[in-house]
Amino acid sequence: MSTVLATLAGICALGAAGLLPVLVTVGLRWYAVPLAPLAGAVAASLAATASLTFGGPLLDWFIGIAVLAAGAVCGLLVVRPDLGLRAEAPRRRGRGRGRAVDRVAGVVGFLVVVLACIWSLRGLRTPTVGFDARSLWVMRPGWFLHSHAQLLVDLRARNLVLTQSAYPPLLSASVAVAWRITGIHTARLGVTMVAVLDACALAAAALAVVQAGRTVAARVSRAWLPLAAGIAVAALLVVVAAGITEPFLTNGYADPLWSLAAVGAVAFGLQLRSDPSTRAAAVILVLVAGMTKNEGFVTAVALVVLVAARSIGIAGLRGARRRLVTPLVLAGCELAALAWWPVLMKAIHARGATSTFSASQDLANRTDAVAHGFSPYLHVLVLAVPLAVLGGIALRGVRRRVELGNDLWAWLALATGLVAVASALVTGNGAIGPWLLSTAHRITEYPAVEGWWIVGLWAVVAAAGLAGPTAPDGVAAADPTGAPVAVDDPTSDGPAVDDPAVDGLVGAPR
Repeated sequence: MSTVLATLAGICALGAAGLLPVLVTVGLRWYAVPLAPLAGAVAASLAATASLTFGGPLLDWFIGIAVLAAGAVCGLLVVRPDLGLRAEAPRRRGRGRGRAVDRVAGVVGFLVVVLACIWSLRGLRTPTVGFDARSLWVMRPGWFLHSHAQLLVDLRARNLVLTQSAYPPLLSASVAVAWRITGIHTARLGVTMVAVLDACALAAAALAVVQAGRTVAARVSRAWLPLAAGIAVAALLVVVAAGITEPFLTNGYADPLWSLAAVGAVAFGLQLRSDPSTRAAAVILVLVAGMTKNEGFVTAVALVVLVAARSIGIAGLRGARRRLVTPLVLAGCELAALAWWPVLMKAIHARGATSTFSASQDLANRTDAVAHGFSPYLHVLVLAVPLAVLGGIALRGVRRRVELGNDLWAWLALATGLVAVASALVTGNGAIGPWLLSTAHRITEYPAVEGWWIVGLWAVVAAAGLAGPTAPDGVAAADPTGAPVAVDDPTSDGPAVDDPAVDGLVGAPR
């Protein structure tokens, strides 16, 4: 079997495991396509953790968790039949032409994003394997195929130079599943599997921008303008993100996956209109980010808190206080799933599970060195910060009316991710100069890409401002009397309130 066919088989196995849970929770959306393999990768990560915790082969746990997840969502359909396979519903109901244009925009946006992602993987034509990929990410899959006793030895052995054995298992477990079902145990297959998962995360994040354009288009008179803007911006963002993450996007490193998944989680959970579909997409992407690398874990925990805070704020503003418990329960389940692996690593005393910190007198010098080391890779902030300020002044009302989240949520997410990666360097005990030279590019991918996503969403909002508001068929745009306006949307949690007095951080509409 060739590497191409083996990669296809591995991705299909992951996609099959995640397909039904994604279809039920996310619905029949275009962004469900790249989310299915990512959900399967989460299942592989949980399978590796369960295999280490309780014993048993990785593949058996993978199949068992996939079946359990499918059974759980089928049970959810019995309790909540309204959630089943929700199709994309354009908010201008009753207008056949508007519905057709919306559907065409969805198809075109999906195809454009997929083609851009395929183009971004052109680096795979050169069969390279990164140093960290060879020494960690595509070495550990073999460990997960060993017996339980041997796996414990592999994780605890102290005579290995490798110190990151305790890193989260998502990438290695996904590659191990591909190795197991294809019988091909090569670093090349590991690299191609990681690259395709990177492309899935990138496609999901870009399709969030397309979805933003479609959401905005239902609220303006010239719908074609935000639709075109969403598609064009999404394609450009794919190209920009691929440039930022190369060469690591195609040589097996873990940094692009957690960074792109975190960006997608911010887009779906904090920037788009909040509904069951976008929240489910955010959950999957948060788990991918947190189960891929330590920096992603810290960022994912912060994102769980931010998304829960936004959901609680929206529920409170809608008067749906009975729904305040739901985001708390969901956040608790996410945190439990994320914490399972690191807690287990501490319990078995895995190599790399403990951290050492610098002496306090070194922190100031290390902080200064980190600031200077990061600055060449964060030039997007020079554009994003003033643009966000100007957008907040000139387009604040437009962003509220078209139901995109308050921009401050995205900036909080960017700041927490930046602090997470910077803190690891500041508090570490390695020589800061060589450490920065070898890692600064990789670990700043998340804040750099997130900065461009913030710029991209403002471009879609600007297109909405140029298109002009409207209110056809009961869909709210702007009420000159200033009264709250209700929106009839079967996918929402309840009536949306567009109140000019409510525009704070928590008060950003959906």
